[in-house]
Amino acid sequence: MTLPPDQLICIENGSRTQDVAEVRSRSPAGVILLELPQNVGFAAAANYGVDRAIEDGADWILLLNNDATVEPTCLARCLEEGSSRSRVAAVGPAIVFADRPDVLWYGGGEMSDWFAFTRHRGLMAQASDVPPSSETAFVTGCCMLISADAWNSIGSFRAEFFAYYEDAEWCQRARFAGWSCRYVGEVLCSHAVSVSSALRDSLGLTETTAYYKARNPMRSALDSKSLLRRATRVVGLMTIWNAYHVWRLLQARRRTVTMAYWRGLVDAFRDRMGEFSVA
Repeated sequence: MTLPPDQLICIENGSRTQDVAEVRSRSPAGVILLELPQNVGFAAAANYGVDRAIEDGADWILLLNNDATVEPTCLARCLEEGSSRSRVAAVGPAIVFADRPDVLWYGGGEMSDWFAFTRHRGLMAQASDVPPSSETAFVTGCCMLISADAWNSIGSFRAEFFAYYEDAEWCQRARFAGWSCRYVGEVLCSHAVSVSSALRDSLGLTETTAYYKARNPMRSALDSKSLLRRATRVVGLMTIWNAYHVWRLLQARRRTVTMAYWRGLVDAFRDRMGEFSVA
């Protein structure tokens, strides 16, 4: 990077022993390798890394997926955006699909604070038509520059979510606490979307993604302190959010995916969190 990070921290999240050994052998000198004996999920693993960086004195932490690649100027531009205003909690750039670099995956995030559903601005648009820099409702954890001050003030990602929606929920907490989130309108990152669910560069649903995308937003809505917001968010998710995912489930054409989505909704109401396991 044109502005190199002061420290690199790699979280090996329940990887096989031989994979960890290979990463260790290929890592540049000075890389901190945090080995977790089992997969604790994206949210908890990210928490470990961010907390360690802050303990070591970091003011800003760039959270980056292992299936994401950034441009050399990414860190510098995000840091410039975050430092140019007061009380910025997180910054993220425009992101394209790794195998389709002409197609936009993230151009800022929108989130309904009343109805709880989220969406990526510019999704599937041409990368040549990137939305301009602006405030954003949430920054995706795929490539997310986080303020240490905000993290210490707001708290960490909700580890019980395991994966998905933890970044949007964290940004919502930040905004409600008087912080802002910023989006940089430049394509500075590419992402092999859905690699973790075995659907590289796809918007399709698997059993795993269907479960978390049903459960985590609903659990967040049910945990709302305001009774009015709790009611509107549940209604919003049961109607608008579920209607969108019904369309995605139809694209999947797999009964097991539909059942996983339904199970996610049920578990949200029963407050059963943590890792999804095949029943």
